[in-house]
Amino acid sequence: MVTRGGAFTGAQKGGKPGKFELASSGTIFLDEIGEMPLDMQVKLLRVLQEKEIERVGGTKLLPLNTRVIAASNKPLEELVKEKKFREDLFYRLNIFRIELPPLRDIPKDIPMIARHLVAELNESLGTAVKGINDEAIRIFQKYTWPGNIRELRNVLERTLIINRHGEIQKSQLPLYLVQNKLHLLDDLLQLKEDLPGKLELLLQEAEKEIILKTLAMTNNNKRQAAHLLGIHRSALYQKLKKHQLEARCL
Repeated sequence: MVTRGGAFTGAQKGGKPGKFELASSGTIFLDEIGEMPLDMQVKLLRVLQEKEIERVGGTKLLPLNTRVIAASNKPLEELVKEKKFREDLFYRLNIFRIELPPLRDIPKDIPMIARHLVAELNESLGTAVKGINDEAIRIFQKYTWPGNIRELRNVLERTLIINRHGEIQKSQLPLYLVQNKLHLLDDLLQLKEDLPGKLELLLQEAEKEIILKTLAMTNNNKRQAAHLLGIHRSALYQKLKKHQLEARCL
């Protein structure tokens, strides 16, 4: 986490402060902590418990007074059950918890979030986009955003880079977002309680066929297939598992 001069080839003389040392008396944000390897989790747990750090190659312990905020797009409880996240670290971090709902569950909030992101991106990119028209907003609200805020931000950033002025229009949005075909099936499947069994089965088969044909078109390239289907790659893997297609699509 912190280096000391001479600890290894290329190490800066006198040492270089690591992230935790730089964040002392402040806040450090650990994004996607659920992806942290187990060996790193052990080190993080020790830092949080002992409230001190040691530079690489050093012997002196440095006191630490840092607020830690961690985020994960996967439920850490499930990762604990799967033995992918340490239970003791989970409870050490789980002091004050904020759960943010996915965008698909808060369509009414999407216009506000999207306009806020446009304002941020205008400042960072030096663009002058004035807003998003109503038709584009409706498309945003109908899409299920498997990548959540990151996906929305990426879509907006791409649009602002291409169209640096004026208002965001439907014609400027990625085709997969506008067509949104596979997600129409998802929306119908969520209403399965109200659907006759036969119709639900037909919808499942239709989704399965679309996925198989798309994978055939891309020679089983999952990244390209997910892009064509307008879904995140992780969502594609979930659908392959649901339809028991994993072995056929290796």
